[in-house]
Amino acid sequence: MAVISLHKIAPFEQLLSRCQQADFIEEAARKNGYGREDLPELSRIAGEVVRESGRKGSFTSKLLQEEAEGKRPVTVSVLTLGEGVDRLQDRYRERENMTAAYMAEVISNEILMKSYEAYDRMLAETTDYRVKEFHFPGSEEAYPLSDIGKILDMLGAPVQCLKSFCMVPRKSVVFYAELTREKGNACRSVCQTCEKRSCPYRREENRKEEQI
Repeated sequence: MAVISLHKIAPFEQLLSRCQQADFIEEAARKNGYGREDLPELSRIAGEVVRESGRKGSFTSKLLQEEAEGKRPVTVSVLTLGEGVDRLQDRYRERENMTAAYMAEVISNEILMKSYEAYDRMLAETTDYRVKEFHFPGSEEAYPLSDIGKILDMLGAPVQCLKSFCMVPRKSVVFYAELTREKGNACRSVCQTCEKRSCPYRREENRKEEQI
């Protein structure tokens, strides 16, 4: 499988561009307890994260299971923001600028969380499919954590899996996507960021969190 730069895939390019816009910065600030006085610095850090992601960030994906009677197609994908984001955070820590290091963490995590929506948009623009449900190694018995290394090798992704199952670069995700042609039943994102609170496919742990 080809490893493709994030800047060469329209939905991911749009996501990176949006990360420097006021609405994205304000949303990230609100979700992470920052005030308006923090917005200029958060915006500056976002620009650095986006620049580094554009240099080494990449995406690769493969159809793992073909569509068949009684079976939906399943893809497996790897997305990484690249080693430059790790180095950026490490530089801030070396300078004991923990505030900037954490802001880089916040922006990176926001990009990764919104990358699932970008993947669904990519499918909508290039295929007849949408995402029915996302799955992650270690989240279910059918998708063991030990799959991570096998997936990285299979896709030839520029990501390493350590014995602890942590990935390097650190800002990397591996996910399965169960696909559907039924647009009304599509999941455009993971449950944590999805606005469809009454969705029948919403994961139980997210329902419990919303009831607290």
